[in-house]
Amino acid sequence: MNIGELERRSGVGRHALRYYEQLGLIVAHRQANNYRSYSDQTVVDLAFIQSAQSGGFSLAEIGDILAAKRGNTIDCAQGAALVASKMAEIQAKITTLHTAYVFLEAERAKLEASAIANGQTVPYLPVHEHASRP
Repeated sequence: MNIGELERRSGVGRHALRYYEQLGLIVAHRQANNYRSYSDQTVVDLAFIQSAQSGGFSLAEIGDILAAKRGNTIDCAQGAALVASKMAEIQAKITTLHTAYVFLEAERAKLEASAIANGQTVPYLPVHEHASRP
């Protein structure tokens, strides 16, 4: 399939497709007229890339995973360990963000109380309630 069809089937723009090709995430075969041609596997790879990105993996990490999958050098146990490691990274980020949120929440409350004590009007700004700490 040509790049236009791949773009339609995958929902990924042609600039991103060319970038992914440059990084080695996807492979284009060159036709005699030098046009790019993509296989159906490329659509599968793009779906994986999008899913992995939404799971927090970087393009470099995704490239390593795709290379391991293509070379059959990764098994399910290794994949599970890789996912568990990414989950731990995300949990650490959640903890850090939660700590920052709690600090900011306390600072906002102190500043609002001080403003009210000084006779200032505090504009209502909706603050999203956060879930209890994970």
